Amino acid sequence: MSNNSTIIIVGASFAGLKTAWDLRHKLSSDHRILVFSNKPTTTIRASFPRVVFEDVKLEDITIDLAKNFEGTGIEFICDPLVSVDQENDVIVTAAGRYEYDFLVLATGARHAYDELPGSREFALSVCDPARIMETKEALLNFTGGDVYGGVGAGYTPCDGPPMEMLMDLDHRLRMLGLRDKANLHYFTDKGRLLPPGGPQVWERLECLFREREIHVHLNVDLVRLDSTLLHFKDGATKPYDLCLLIPPYRGIHALEGSGLTDARGFVPVSPQTMRADKSTRYNVYAVGDAIANPGPKQGHLALIQAGVAAAHLAWRITGEGTVPAYLPEFKCVMDLGGGHGLYMYSQWLSDGSVVEIQSGPEPYASKIRFEEMLCELRGDIGDLHLKMIK
Repeated sequence: MSNNSTIIIVGASFAGLKTAWDLRHKLSSDHRILVFSNKPTTTIRASFPRVVFEDVKLEDITIDLAKNFEGTGIEFICDPLVSVDQENDVIVTAAGRYEYDFLVLATGARHAYDELPGSREFALSVCDPARIMETKEALLNFTGGDVYGGVGAGYTPCDGPPMEMLMDLDHRLRMLGLRDKANLHYFTDKGRLLPPGGPQVWERLECLFREREIHVHLNVDLVRLDSTLLHFKDGATKPYDLCLLIPPYRGIHALEGSGLTDARGFVPVSPQTMRADKSTRYNVYAVGDAIANPGPKQGHLALIQAGVAAAHLAWRITGEGTVPAYLPEFKCVMDLGGGHGLYMYSQWLSDGSVVEIQSGPEPYASKIRFEEMLCELRGDIGDLHLKMIK
């Protein structure tokens, strides 16, 4: 390998930011690190409940990427990925072609609205920065009726955001004295609430939903929406006034034809290294929502994966350092409304025995502090995600 490697990272959310910073700390300035994104900014989506229900503006949770990397030795280029040419070690962007020695795909996933008819036209988004203000207006103006929050059929590995919106809406309606005017429902195609959390998390969430009088519908597949009805795979229909929805996840279009992806467009990787299984020249990695491996698509796991990929890549280049083991774990702070949160941590995914569950103002405050520090440190958080709640 050349003494002057070029590492390209595509994507600049949690996984892309951490990969870039970890590599910059592990490699000398002889090695060039370039971060590409199709957007000039990245938004902390975990803060969307605060944008909707509190006096938090989108710009308060948005990072200007050019300013973020200014003077860091990390080059930022706002230029959308078009394709990956593995055979020639080149990415093709809207503006040109860039050669790499190593490529890290932190592209995230796309919401496949086209695979769930009516999802873009009739449902409210809980994850899209371009649509979250529309969701805010609808929820703050809601005074009664049937609200359904959940996930569409066809692979949705992140169930938490619609749960948070329902919890916050429940709290708001109670404070306004309108809770008896609303029927709140949560629906999922899965057999448990947040399956990766394991039995103790399931039990706690079941109790929470009962306490809040939010009806739970498990093992139901939403396949279509029209302006008044939700249509499920078994033929059932449900009338609704508002629907908070995560549509199916798919890999981004730019990776089609790369030879790196599975049928859904995600990149299978070796969990020991995060190197892409279908990398023909053994120099492509993937982290975060872009990967195909089993497990939830959570910010916490994306950060762990980024640390593993950066450590392995740096070790290959320098022959120094160690690569941490990747042991997936479930870690989540769910907004409950009124300045309270529910912290859930479980090692169930890796056959560990540790489970921690805590509710109250402390988890909520810790979540906010982590997101503030992410911005203050310009994404250079080291192992902070392992030490703090969230």
